[in-house]
Amino acid sequence: MNAGLDIGYSHVKAISGERRVHFPSVVGTPDKARFSLDGNANSIILQEPQAVAVGDGAVMQSRFLHRREDRRWIESPEWYALALAALTELSTAHWCELRLVAGLPVAFFDDKALVRDRLLGEHKARRDGRGGQVFKVLDCKVIPQPFGALLAACLDDRGGIVDKDLATGRVGIVDVGGKTCNLLAVHRLSEISRETASVSAGAWDAVRGLRDYLAREYPDLDLRDHEIIEAIMARSLRYYGEPVDLGPALDAILEPLAEQVIAQAGQLWNGAANLDAILVSGGGALLLGPYVTRHYKHARTVADPVFANAVGFWRFAQRLAGQ
Repeated sequence: MNAGLDIGYSHVKAISGERRVHFPSVVGTPDKARFSLDGNANSIILQEPQAVAVGDGAVMQSRFLHRREDRRWIESPEWYALALAALTELSTAHWCELRLVAGLPVAFFDDKALVRDRLLGEHKARRDGRGGQVFKVLDCKVIPQPFGALLAACLDDRGGIVDKDLATGRVGIVDVGGKTCNLLAVHRLSEISRETASVSAGAWDAVRGLRDYLAREYPDLDLRDHEIIEAIMARSLRYYGEPVDLGPALDAILEPLAEQVIAQAGQLWNGAANLDAILVSGGGALLLGPYVTRHYKHARTVADPVFANAVGFWRFAQRLAGQ
């Protein structure tokens, strides 16, 4: 099996063929509902190598949550639990051999060997209600996260090049994540390092800004971070059963974030006139993409921006397997 794995500070995305995985990057205590009509069907509870709840189940049920935003989290048990949970979502087989392509933010790309070493080899996992599984990662390639969006646009599901203009051109990628916004410039699918950087702005800044707003205006609400993300994406929430329009508050929060990203991109790319195209990707593209595409006439938000990096990783894995 070939798979793409994108473990972000906000969400984990993974893909292998038609199988897609998407859940919050949250690990918590392994609590679960005592009664549920769906039998906790959406919960991911790992029993081995450690007993933890992962993703939506942790957000809803866990008494205590672990969500990190620091660079060293890739060395943590929480990061490893997220990786294992994604693999158990991709396959229910007792034994699964796979080749992985994963990503790292451009600012942390020097840690690629650490990620590769953590993912290579055999991994044992056991989920609640399921027998033990062994995942053997035969090969793992780690690339800068924004490359995924470009590869998703350039390659087909077999790894063949379908957009020669993007593959041979000079392209900028604005990849808006949870903690950082990665700015990557590429020429003929090779990074232009002097035109690549990270901006410390992302979806979690919007979460913190909206949390402060809600604390002032709707003090009786007590929402967890990923519940606030859902409210941001919906641009609304309910307060004592009544709908609340969050549009004006979000515009006041998002516009300064977008200006920061656009200013940094302008400095790196000298106005971006020499770029053939600018691609906007990542979960935060749904928030900041409209501002970027209004500023740059040759910018566009990629198809399925939330999954774009993971799709590109998987298609690159397909290409590597066929070589």
